[in-house]
This record gives sequence, structure tokens and C-alpha cells, in this order.
Amino acid sequence: MGSSTSTELISAVQVPVTILSMLEPEGLLWPKQAELKNNSAYDYIVVGGGSAGCVVSSRLAESGKDTVFMAEAGDDPPIISLLPGLFSLFPGSIYDYQYKSTEDTYAAKGQNNYTKLQAGKMLGGSDSLNHLLHTRGTPSDFDTWAEISKDSSWKYDNILQYFIKSERLVDEPTLKKYGKYHGTSGPMGISRQPRDSQVANLLKAFAEVGNPSVLDLNANITLGYTQPQFMIADKKRQTPAYSYLKNVKNNSNLFVSKNTRVTRIIFDDNKAVAIEAVYKGETYIFRANKEIIVSAGVYNTPQILQLSGIGPKEHLEKFDINVINDLPVGDNFVDQVSVTLVYKLESHIPFLPNLADVDLDPTAVPFPVLAGSVALNKSATNPDYQTYNLLLGQNTPLLPVACAVVFDLRDEICDKWQKEIINRDALYTVAALLQPKSRGTVRLASADPFKDPVITTGYFTNNEDLETMVKIIKDFTTVGNTEYFKKIGAELAGLDLDVCADKTKGSDEFWKCYILNHAGSPYHAVGSCPMGEVVDGNLKVKGVEGLRVVDASVMPKIPHGAPNAAVIMLAEKAADMIKSANAN
Repeated sequence: MGSSTSTELISAVQVPVTILSMLEPEGLLWPKQAELKNNSAYDYIVVGGGSAGCVVSSRLAESGKDTVFMAEAGDDPPIISLLPGLFSLFPGSIYDYQYKSTEDTYAAKGQNNYTKLQAGKMLGGSDSLNHLLHTRGTPSDFDTWAEISKDSSWKYDNILQYFIKSERLVDEPTLKKYGKYHGTSGPMGISRQPRDSQVANLLKAFAEVGNPSVLDLNANITLGYTQPQFMIADKKRQTPAYSYLKNVKNNSNLFVSKNTRVTRIIFDDNKAVAIEAVYKGETYIFRANKEIIVSAGVYNTPQILQLSGIGPKEHLEKFDINVINDLPVGDNFVDQVSVTLVYKLESHIPFLPNLADVDLDPTAVPFPVLAGSVALNKSATNPDYQTYNLLLGQNTPLLPVACAVVFDLRDEICDKWQKEIINRDALYTVAALLQPKSRGTVRLASADPFKDPVITTGYFTNNEDLETMVKIIKDFTTVGNTEYFKKIGAELAGLDLDVCADKTKGSDEFWKCYILNHAGSPYHAVGSCPMGEVVDGNLKVKGVEGLRVVDASVMPKIPHGAPNAAVIMLAEKAADMIKSANAN
């Protein structure tokens, strides 16, 4: 099966998925649509029902005392989004904003010069369509947040309680060894899917080149290869739309309005007092008695703030937007740029699929996964890169699905890999640069709130990132010299590139060429409204009252891992801060 065929097949399946979602009884899994009345008032208004918005809304509503209104631009997730094995159905669907970067002929060649930027457009946001990995980052990440925000409450020792509070870890070996770092009674179920026999040789190979096998990268160990934790429990995806909202969805004090686009925040002098929103073509005003919390995500939060007059003065004035406060909203955008490598592994009976490495159970991730956190300097304690390694069975369609559908690389790239791995298992590796120095921006396209924001990734604009990525590839590919890889004749696929033909294969210049033709996003963007610059340590927007931001956009530095676990932690902490500030 070619990549274009895989993409077409996924697109065809998305149609009945959408139709089926329309037939789901309202209120069965998700909160019912609120009855809207113009000029109605609530104690708290939460803008955005994504990962953070669901957590904050749930925690603010759980006492039953304060009224909470949450506006989400998307709809309910389809019920089958709870099936972990079907995650590849939702990128590029109506449940994805389908954002793309500005044209980038330098770093986005592998994606036809426009980087795909996945973002969930439904309750639960990107946690309703992401790849389910649960990685926290390292303790030093949060100590750095505390330094930048000048607020010691963000230190790791102080925020660990919120990771624990959020979790319901279902994995006896991890709890036995690292129980003090994990929760067992929180809303969000976490589990592992160990497939020891299938990955034993790979783990041994990575250990041979200095990367030890570890049980838990979310405890006090920051380096090594592991069979990772997933946001899966009870055979369901643990999106906060389900794991958090199910506990409060029938509360009379929680009002959730879906398919509701917030167009601006309304200020009275310097205080945020209301939002303007559009639902089914009608414009409404909703007023906040206490606070407005913006949790629209790393792309949409800066857009809403800028539309409301909070952002770079010169940019806002281009669109005749009244400037409430001149802040660097959208300036610190950062994403962990990644590059993909494919190893040809063992061969089996020719022309037959190797189903031993495929899990056909839709309630499980369909293939074995290894996550590796690796430091280039072997005496360092923090990783420079993280790899997400998918073991794909021989002659199965999983590689083109991962390549073309999930990560949106060009069909020619994916088809080349698929042809080269015929009759071989494959190791599909996404290697992410964890602490890039390059920065991008999020800007308005116009004063029209229904126009997509203008997103510039900035990948490799700081040349040091490209140099580091070369070191990452050279470090990772040392696994090719291990006993197991040599024994099975493993080799990298897809290295005969016309565009890099003038470079010596394996040289730094060759790898630079390879990277720039295979780079993409692992969908780990943060920082477009960071602490210290746009918000303070309490996540209050600087220079105004009654307004906070609670989502990945406030992270002043990207974690050493996928940021979704840190988003949940951040939202748990924010909810406590908000309740404490409004206790009297």
C-alpha cells in the first residue's frame, strides 16, 4: 500500500466516523450543550475546552458553588476517539484545526514547504487526538520556570504534587519501584503496554551504545530507553474531556458551549469583564463575575489576546485594533523540531505480513513503542534529544500511515521507505531536539477572528539547532554498529536522495541536507505567551486585571519531553491558584 493510498483510505474512513459521532446520544459521555442567553453572567469563564481548559473547568466546578462557563470552538470528540488504536484517524479531520506554517522553503521541504501543525478542535483539544505518550520532562525544567517567573512555587519539589494529583497510574512494577512519584487516585488513568519479547533485542542494542533500559522516565531518572507510559486506562484514551469532565458534566453549575468561537475579550478600563462569542451565527456576550481564563492553546490563545488588544502594539495597529497592553504575545513560540529515520530490521516469510508485531486490538497502541531520552554529553544529566521508536511489522501498512498521515511527510519520501523495507520489519524513529534555540511567532492574519493565525515555526533559524541535530543523528545511528543490528543486517532506509547526491553520504553536510528534507513537528509547541513576559508566576496577564492564561502557551521554556503531562500539571496548579485568589 502506497502513502497516497493510505492517506486516501484514512480520509475515506473519517467520513463515517464523523457521521457516527453525530448519532451519539448527547450527554452520554460529554457535557450537554448549554442553553445560551445573551449577557448572562458566570463566576468564571474558561475560553477553550482543550487539555488545560477541561482540567481548570472541572476543578473550578467540582465544589458545586461557583458557576463555570466553558466555551469550546470544536464539538464533542467522536466516541471512537477513546479507542487508542485508532489515533491515526483524526489528524487532518474536522477534529483537527489543520494548521500549517507559513511557507518555509528551508526547513519544511519534506512537507512541501509548509509544516503541518496538528491541533485538536474538540473537547479535550490535542489530548483527544495526540499520540498518547505521557512524559513529564525533567525536574530542572520546572526549577527553570521558577527562576524565570521569579516564583518558587513552580520549582519541581513544589509542583510534583500536581503531577501526582492528576494521575491514576495503573502499573504495578512502576508503583512498586517509583510509587512516591506517582498518583493512584487522580482523574487521568496512566498505564504502560509492555511488549518485552518484541523489544528485548532493541533495548539491548540501545544499552550497548550507552543508553540503559529504564522502567520510568517520569520519576527520578532522566536518561535511558523505556517502554513508556501512555494516557490509557480501562482500555480508553484518557483525554481530560473524558477523565476530568465525566466527574462534573452533570453539575448544575457547569455550562459548556461547544462550536462556540470566542472572538474577543471585553475590557472595562483595564479589567477583563466579558467575552464576545459566536454560536450558530449569532453573537453573544458572556460576563465574568470573578475571572476569565484563556486556555485556547499555543496557537489560538495568542490570536484571541491579540484580537482583544493585548499584543505587540505595532502589529495590532496594522489591523486597527485598540491596544490595551503592548506585550510580546506570540513572540516566544518554540517547538521541538524533529527528523525521521527508518531502519530495516529482521526479515520473515517473504510477502507475508508479520502480525506478531501488530496489535489488532483497537483499545491498545497498535505497535510496540520505545521512548529514549539521550544526552550527547554522556556525563550530562538532562537529555538533548528524545526518540519515539515504533516497531512496525513486515509488510503492514503502518509505515505509510505514520509517515504520510500522522507526520505528513511527502508521499515520495514515505513510498521510498515502504519499498525499501519490503519483507523486513522496520524501526520508525522520530528524533526530537528537546531544547531548540530557534524561535517562531504567532500573528494575526487579519482582524477577522475566523481567519487562521499566521504561524512561523522558525525551525533552524538558529544554525546551532541544525548542527545539534546532525550530532543527534550521528549519536542515534551508532545503534547500527551493535551486535543485534549487525546480526540481522539492519541498515538505514531512504538515504539515496537525489537532492543530497552531491554530498558524501554520512558526512555532516549530507546529514544537514537529509534533515532539511525530512524535518517536521512532533506537535510539541509551547511558549507563545510565556511566564515572565506575558503572564506572571500566577499566570495573570501583565498590566490588566481579571485575566489569566492557562495552557502550553505560558511555558517559558519547553520541557525535556512531550509537554502534555506538564500542561495537565500546570492546569491543576492554576485551578488551586484561582480558587485561593477568589476564596473570600
